[in-house]
Amino acid sequence: MLRPLFCLCCIFSAYIALAVSPASGANDPFTIDDYFKLQKVTELALSSTGEMMAYAVEAKSLAENKAIRTVWVSATTPGAKPERIDAIQNARGFAWIPGRQELAYLLNIDGATQVMSIDPKTRKTRQHTKARDAVTAFRFAPDGASLAWLTRSSEKSPTLYDRLFHRDEGVVIDPKHTVVYSFVNPKWPNTVARSSNELWLKRAPAKTAKRIKIPGKVSSFYWSSDVRFLSVSYVDREMSHVALFEKYTSIGVFDAYTEVFKVLARGRTPSGKDKGLIYSGGEWVPGERRLFVRRTVQEDRWAKNMQWSLVDLAHDGAADFELRSWRPFNVYGYGPEPAFQPVNENTIYSERTVRARPSLYEIKPSGPKKADMFEDVDGAAKKIRFSADFETAIFVNEDLDRLPEIYLWRKHDGTTQLTQLNKGIAAKRMPTVREVHWQGKDGVTVQGWLLEPVSESSERYSRPWPLVTFVHGGPTLAVTNEFSLYFSAMSIWPYPFEAYAQNGIAVFLPNYRGTGTFGYDFKSPSAIDKEPVDDIITGIDYLVSEGLADPARLAISGHSHGAWLAPLVMTKARYFKAASFGEGSINKIVNYNLMPGWLNRDVHDVQYGASLYDDPARFLELSPDMHFKGLDTAMLFEAGAESLAIIMLGSHKAAVRAGMPAEFVVYPKTGHSSSTPQMQYEGAHRNLDWMRFWLLGEEDPNPEKAAQYERWRNLRADSALAN
Repeated sequence: MLRPLFCLCCIFSAYIALAVSPASGANDPFTIDDYFKLQKVTELALSSTGEMMAYAVEAKSLAENKAIRTVWVSATTPGAKPERIDAIQNARGFAWIPGRQELAYLLNIDGATQVMSIDPKTRKTRQHTKARDAVTAFRFAPDGASLAWLTRSSEKSPTLYDRLFHRDEGVVIDPKHTVVYSFVNPKWPNTVARSSNELWLKRAPAKTAKRIKIPGKVSSFYWSSDVRFLSVSYVDREMSHVALFEKYTSIGVFDAYTEVFKVLARGRTPSGKDKGLIYSGGEWVPGERRLFVRRTVQEDRWAKNMQWSLVDLAHDGAADFELRSWRPFNVYGYGPEPAFQPVNENTIYSERTVRARPSLYEIKPSGPKKADMFEDVDGAAKKIRFSADFETAIFVNEDLDRLPEIYLWRKHDGTTQLTQLNKGIAAKRMPTVREVHWQGKDGVTVQGWLLEPVSESSERYSRPWPLVTFVHGGPTLAVTNEFSLYFSAMSIWPYPFEAYAQNGIAVFLPNYRGTGTFGYDFKSPSAIDKEPVDDIITGIDYLVSEGLADPARLAISGHSHGAWLAPLVMTKARYFKAASFGEGSINKIVNYNLMPGWLNRDVHDVQYGASLYDDPARFLELSPDMHFKGLDTAMLFEAGAESLAIIMLGSHKAAVRAGMPAEFVVYPKTGHSSSTPQMQYEGAHRNLDWMRFWLLGEEDPNPEKAAQYERWRNLRADSALAN
């Protein structure tokens, strides 16, 4: 497929010098330091005319040990000069007011977040809300004058940690909701108390705001084109006692004329023979009183039948809502529901991920179809924003070997690159990326990515390569065609895959069974330790058989769910020389006892087929650290002090007891994801050094790492004696 056209005027790069990384030689390899120069687009907004855009970029500063964020405003004309406006540098939630060249945003004023706006030309600002509590979300109506917003109370209940360590009375523990994090993380929220919010509306020409009484907690809301109605997705108050209650949303419509809220359909949890129902959406078809509604029918927590319908507000009543005509479709993605945009009754766009490729798709009876305007756009397309007439769009585009930039699409002009945020490091030598497919044991085709060392004349880069296989978490989180997904795009854990490849180590990223974006059947293995394990092993064996991977220099790594599944693969295949696992619950018995009761009943019991108390043998089978005996894999364990450090402690002990070379590192001020740049920098170097040491027999000559290598040499010597 074709890459987007690069027709940006040369002078443009000079205008954005403040946002561009320092230039580097085209032959220089991409290094760990470059991850901290990368500019990531975190927000993107397009005016209704398609003439102006605003965007926020973020880079990790090692010197300040935090992310540095910069906001820019620019015309969408290629070569236009972006402006850095001081008044909005601390703002977020950017959205252009319909019909105006005026940018709205959220900004903290006197201790409360309010809706503000600015005219970029005159720099004149306006304050649109004077809410007592913080505004968390807002939407201007199509008339550009009416406004709806959500507020959240600033009152906070004391956390369990606070009650345990700062109070003087005994605490009765709730087994249903108490989790190990509550004992180690002072910021861990009180899982019993449910936060509430309020929906407010100010409809022009009225000057005062009114609170809309919604029978629950609001999740999302949308204006109709005629500014009379507001569709609302919400969690019914009766659902507040249910674990995972945020998922079971209902939907209704508020009439701004009559000030009446009408419930269209109520969500419910699965119970006995009754299927669970989730209603969401509410986006209006432009110029009509019809709204796009999604319905998810659940047999249990995991089996989902997803459907959609266009609801005519004039003729469809709540009484026959469940009986109406629903069309099937599948949300293949992971995490929050993807964004939908009705264009008319025949065209509904959805920004989503299909087969590990984020882009814009159309909802079709046969399944999602890539939108025509994006057919020639290679790589991942994200944060897609349209003008009011759908003839202009801006989006972020990147690939596994190409850094993110903002692009413009115009109906009659095609696609053009607008920014050069990462021009300096984009010139560096990147790994070669290959998409690979192989057959699982049962004949099902499985997909993944391979980052190959850059081909050089030296023997170091010749095939077969040493190979690190990375097992993603979720388990439904797909490894997509985004640049440095774990380290940079999502900041999950600092695995320096690109740096591995620059040091002669190939990286295999399998999207095994259980991964989302490939359809429901693929996402639903018969057992969590069957097809997923087989897919990863057969993928590695395929790369070995193709002469790409060296069978004597194989390593495996994983984070979260992947840090449980990867060790399980290691105990089955038993041919790995090195491993690195971050934030994984490797022992399922320990994990079960330290997790909240609702999670065990609703998730673990379903996944494992039984509870710990009914089938303890199953939990022993699923605990890799109970099967380390006979392995000699060098294992690096990593955890956050505010997360799974306690749970992972036993797995390190099991590895040492089995005579394996093993090291356990706990990162301060760290949760399930590595948050601060300094911790990320340390972790990235440690993982690279670990793989080089055990796979290549190499050491970094940096004298500051002398103690590290002395420990590892001792581990290697002790392991040789033990085995």
